[in-house]
Amino acid sequence: MTNALTASGLFGGQFSDPTLAAEFSATAFARRMLAFETAWTRALAGVGAVPEDEAAAALAAIAAFDPGAVAVLAQGSDRDGLPVPALVKALRQGLDAGPAKAIHSGATSQDVIDSAMALTLIAVTEALDARLATALTQLDDLAARFGPAPMMARTRMQAALPATVALRLDAWRRPLADHRARLVPLRAEFGRVQVGGAVGRRDLPEGQGTAVAEEVARLLGLAPAPVWHNDRSGPVAMGHWLTLVAGTAGKIGQDVALMAQQGVDELRLSGAGGSSAMPHKQNPVLAEAMIALARFVAAQQGLLAQAMVHEQERSGAAWALEWLTLPAMAEATGAALCHLTRLLGSIEGMGAA
Repeated sequence: MTNALTASGLFGGQFSDPTLAAEFSATAFARRMLAFETAWTRALAGVGAVPEDEAAAALAAIAAFDPGAVAVLAQGSDRDGLPVPALVKALRQGLDAGPAKAIHSGATSQDVIDSAMALTLIAVTEALDARLATALTQLDDLAARFGPAPMMARTRMQAALPATVALRLDAWRRPLADHRARLVPLRAEFGRVQVGGAVGRRDLPEGQGTAVAEEVARLLGLAPAPVWHNDRSGPVAMGHWLTLVAGTAGKIGQDVALMAQQGVDELRLSGAGGSSAMPHKQNPVLAEAMIALARFVAAQQGLLAQAMVHEQERSGAAWALEWLTLPAMAEATGAALCHLTRLLGSIEGMGAA
């Protein structure tokens, strides 16, 4: 769900990430739904379920559909609750019975949307992984420059024992590295094809359902998998990972804000924000945005987890929670990592004054 106020530009880019927002755009998602339909038709032809000439006509119709023509899909969603029935109708329009049957037959709307979402989340994690890599390099550079400098360790926001900057930097770096390492098993959870058909039996085309599913997975670059249409562990695991990443960025932001406090002066930043009433202030605005974004993502994960309660073979309500929360969580996490790399790059000094 788009927040009109923060997306308006009034608050700049503090709470938005145009790169990740574009991955969830209507056009990008429609393009991935079309990729599924293309793979499905190719797979049907591959097992001999439809003749090659009919598949060729169907593929031409799919290729001719403009993924930017969102209005027809939006109208279909208002009627059907999701865009796939309108998409399939539009793809089949004007085709003879044979080529029309070569489009979507044996698949269902959830196969299309879940597989398209898996492709989207792969693109999202690739972008976030690159930002994590940048942040880790920056932290290594800060450790080389300031690691030996003395700094008071603090527990429960009270002075504890003398330490060095390296202690704090290591506490920032270690979880970020762990989050990167988690991406490999995480992608195995959400980067799977969803092919179940109408109720999850994967029985069409008759006797060839598994072969078609495996070929669709291969064509899309997704992992083959058993039917998971009412097991939402993958999307919820993705949300959990986003919560961890945003939370670590928020922890770093909180530490920076405290270290930069006047009177503590353990960290010096360039380009800090100004105040409308107090010209002497340098507000750690990037750090503050990271804290707010971390808390926002954490709150959304509680809502996303409720998508696990998928009644019977398919839920319309629980499923929709993923569409409301995952894009917002991904964009907020992306913004937090953008701020993190900017913030780390603005550190001019660390250690006791």
